[in-house]
Amino acid sequence: MVDEELHFLLIQCYNYNNRLLARKTMAAGLHLLSGQPKILECLWEADGSTPGDLSRHCALDKSTITSLVSKMEEQGLVSRRAHSADRRSVRIFLTERGRKLAAAVKQVGYAVDECALQNLSPEEQRTLIALLGRVRRAFEEEM
Repeated sequence: MVDEELHFLLIQCYNYNNRLLARKTMAAGLHLLSGQPKILECLWEADGSTPGDLSRHCALDKSTITSLVSKMEEQGLVSRRAHSADRRSVRIFLTERGRKLAAAVKQVGYAVDECALQNLSPEEQRTLIALLGRVRRAFEEEM
């Protein structure tokens, strides 16, 4: 049965997670494009990341990152600055407006996490997160 196949369950969880994130993001009045919340969260954790860093952390193509960052720059959420060690590269920084939105996005993320984990004990939650981290690393090694 497909409901017992890992790849199918991962796809279902991914889709439900994205839809709930989008719904809660809109409900919070954070009018963001798909993918922008991930970038805001990544920059919240590692402000000054390069597009390549964001691509790896957000699991998005570099071209998608470039497009989203350009739109975010137009929206006043981020700024690009030349990389101090490599003039061919840029680093992406949150603006003050971007920082406020990133903080709000983090809260939405916590609410979605609560929904996802509500039927698990604290021990099961820790185990699930650890196991998913290992699954992600296995995928990364194949890429």
